[in-house]
Amino acid sequence: MYTLTHHEKSLSIVYDRSVIESPRVDYFDIVYWRAEKALEKHAPGRGNAWFINAPFGAVVLRQYFRGGWAAKVSEKSYLFTTVSRSRPFREFHLLATLHSSGLPVPRPVAAICEHRGFVSSGSLMTAQISDARTLADTLPQDASSPTSPAVQWMNVGKCIREFHNIGVWHADLNARNILLDTKSQVYLVDFDRARYTPGKAVNGNNNLSRLKRSLLKMWPAKQLPALDTAWQQLMLAYHG
Repeated sequence: MYTLTHHEKSLSIVYDRSVIESPRVDYFDIVYWRAEKALEKHAPGRGNAWFINAPFGAVVLRQYFRGGWAAKVSEKSYLFTTVSRSRPFREFHLLATLHSSGLPVPRPVAAICEHRGFVSSGSLMTAQISDARTLADTLPQDASSPTSPAVQWMNVGKCIREFHNIGVWHADLNARNILLDTKSQVYLVDFDRARYTPGKAVNGNNNLSRLKRSLLKMWPAKQLPALDTAWQQLMLAYHG
């Protein structure tokens, strides 16, 4: 990666110069991509994320939104201190570090932080992971659906363990933030508010609890014994 930062009066863009020759504010605008007929689809269940067939490659554009009570005050604006501490810049640089280290994460392409006074908003653009679907998309849809093979759950457990071992704590580990490609390679995505303490393994109990809660919400009630089996396989690989 060849990372550069472009500054204007009220915004900053960090980008991979080896992917984008010159950054544009338009690149973070869904209306622009729709007009260019490059907007492919919205990513269901992954917040405000869009798949885009951009001239510089297939990317995912995610806009940062607030949740809970804070969203009632302002859905898109956050307290601004510095550009480097903004959510899009922090996630971009964390992804750049993890990707350069060979971890299974999407490659960051660009991020924007727009700021006025004490508030800011922003977006992050990452490269699409080819032929991948979320873990949620692999779950049985009803009582008659087949369950996923044991190797899938074991690969998920090993992947999560890898991140925890190097000191990465994921703030929202759920079944839609875990991707699997056609070769059963597992990726973690959406590292907003994640924490990284290099060389210090993290306690992953809350990450795992959050993941299991998301699986329980999506799994057919009449197939819960199969979930117990899948979870045992995941945990066996995680602790193996």
